[in-house]
Amino acid sequence: MPMIVYRQSDSDFRTSVRTIKRAIIPVGSLEQHGPHLPVSTDSIIVERIAQELSNQANCFVLPAVSYGISFEHMPMFNISVRSSTLTALICDACISLGQLGIRQIVILNGHHGNSGALQHIAQELYQRIPKGVTTHVINYWQMMEAEFDHAGQVETSLVLAIAPELVRMEKAEPSAKKLAKSKAAYRSITCSPGSFPEITGNGVWGDPRKATANYGHKLIEEIVNNLKVTIEELFS
Repeated sequence: MPMIVYRQSDSDFRTSVRTIKRAIIPVGSLEQHGPHLPVSTDSIIVERIAQELSNQANCFVLPAVSYGISFEHMPMFNISVRSSTLTALICDACISLGQLGIRQIVILNGHHGNSGALQHIAQELYQRIPKGVTTHVINYWQMMEAEFDHAGQVETSLVLAIAPELVRMEKAEPSAKKLAKSKAAYRSITCSPGSFPEITGNGVWGDPRKATANYGHKLIEEIVNNLKVTIEELFS
């Protein structure tokens, strides 16, 4: 069973933390994912991956932080915070965990737009967090061979595997515009507020019509297995 913190009492946690010194903070977003996926897609995916990882890596799992940096989706649905706000929130959570006895913290990112802010966490925590506490940020999509998308085959398959009742496949449609530029160019462009709808036309990057729950389960297994290996390397 995953060690889900919000299901534990204070005494449960204090007993467990005597032997479990590692915790995962999943970080997602609230933003549009086309007409067929919920706005909570990133948070749903990253929280499930964190829970699956907990079963294999002997660690606590915190609730997903669902408020991310999604200004690139304006004027489509997004509930966004500034990078300084997200950084401050994650840093404060890490400091609290360190004070409670956690010594290894994995910040598991589920949204590309959060990457810029999260990469500075270790610098922001320098000389602020209790001695002996180590933090690492990992983007879950870097743990799979498939090319990451947005509401395309990969993300839709993952949600079909995790929460199929939230997927409306009858509304699934591919990108409305042809994506002709290089990946490097798009990575730069999508850092700008309002860029994503302009690039895709409908907020979808990829083709969700190819998605299946079976493929989603295979992706989760691949991601979790690679995460376990990576975490052991980071903290060894």
